[in-house]
Amino acid sequence: MVVFFKADILRISFLSTIYVIILSLFIFKTPVYVIFLSIIDGILTTLPIILVVFTGILLSQFLIEKNSLQRLTGIFAVNLKDKIQKSLVLAGGFGNFFEGAGVIAEPVVAPMAYSTGISPQGSVVLSILGYSGLMHLALAGVIVTVLSAVTSITPQILAVDLAILSFPATVLLFLSIPFFIGETNLLKKYFFLLVLTAILIDFFTLFTVKYISYSVSAMIGGLGGLIFLFTVFKIKIKLEKDVIKDAIPFILIFLFLSGINLIHPIKELFFTKLIFKISIIPIHTIKIRPLFSAYIYLFICFLVSFKLFANERDNVLTYLKKSAVKAYKPVLSMALFGAMGSVIAFSGLQNDMHTILSKYNIAYNLATGFINYTGKLYPLFAPVLGWIGTFLTGYGIASIMLFGKLQISTATLLGVSKSYLASSLTVGASIGSISSPFKIALAAPLCNCVGKERNVLKKTIPIGIIISFAVGLFTLFTLRFFI
Repeated sequence: MVVFFKADILRISFLSTIYVIILSLFIFKTPVYVIFLSIIDGILTTLPIILVVFTGILLSQFLIEKNSLQRLTGIFAVNLKDKIQKSLVLAGGFGNFFEGAGVIAEPVVAPMAYSTGISPQGSVVLSILGYSGLMHLALAGVIVTVLSAVTSITPQILAVDLAILSFPATVLLFLSIPFFIGETNLLKKYFFLLVLTAILIDFFTLFTVKYISYSVSAMIGGLGGLIFLFTVFKIKIKLEKDVIKDAIPFILIFLFLSGINLIHPIKELFFTKLIFKISIIPIHTIKIRPLFSAYIYLFICFLVSFKLFANERDNVLTYLKKSAVKAYKPVLSMALFGAMGSVIAFSGLQNDMHTILSKYNIAYNLATGFINYTGKLYPLFAPVLGWIGTFLTGYGIASIMLFGKLQISTATLLGVSKSYLASSLTVGASIGSISSPFKIALAAPLCNCVGKERNVLKKTIPIGIIISFAVGLFTLFTLRFFI
């Protein structure tokens, strides 16, 4: 659809969902009732992300109209000579720092990159690429916790393996930056700096995993990268009144989301107690955590920004309407991708709503097909399977939930490290973020790229597969000779 029919993201999401429904119904023998409930389950599961997208668009749209975002990024851009330097600071530094602290990076990094003169398509990719190599250690360690729950392996053991496998992923993703922003002529000039920045960010992350805590490792990795880049590029920031005023929304976002992720009593309250539970599919409980998700805090930041920058003729309702017009395509696309992911996950579920027949489950067939046809070479393909899971569902966590348990039985059959193989799958799932139509739909409206998503996917799909294979090669090599 992307390559031959030049479909946009909404058409891709609609036709893909229809295709998966037909597969589930006629090939994988899933009852109509189950498919219908799976669609509802997927939409409700995706709802918190949809609200984050809408509030992110609302905030960035307002700040761009008031030139606040342009002024703020201009502070960094004035010290940066070209787009490679801007990309490293925004994607590699801020991307990992925000995502590591639990702040979804796309609503912040995409419009910031766009406002510095980077193309809409380049801005979309940068907002995702910067953290994709370390996504599995971001979000205050949530993904490590999920992987541990799925595999029954100690989180600390997994975190160390994830940090080690991050090195090839991050280095190759950073080296692809010139390709995505149309500056391939600068690759030779910046090759060493791109590699060194990636290695340093990963080193800070690995050090934090081993000696402090995996829950803050990606954030400290991003912070270490920022300090290094600010030093190399001689970036000096004068804390003048207008600078602080423009930075207030982002300071608030960081304080809100890092606080609820890193202050244990608050995290315990918001994550485990103040939740709403819904079960559309009996074997799956949807947990809505309104005070743990970013959308409330993004909306608060919008209201604060409105108070700071609005003039007498502005009103909140006008900006809500503008954002709704800008957001409807990505929001609808994400809802459809969420529905598709749930149909895939629950294909083969029987009328009793508790039994999934493995031979009629799409995810199980994909995974076992890989294992059966690759044999001892399977570690080469484990990250690719993770990439596929994220590409199909939009979520790295969904990929882990779909394929994580199979890595344990496969590792036992092959006689290799269970933790390392599961971690390799998870790193591939993180790399899948740059090729995820869901993620691209999230970033596109924030930098004037709606309708051009297919051009982004044309580039990110092959690059994502290539880097996933490279991580698989690294996995196979290290399993054979070192682990």
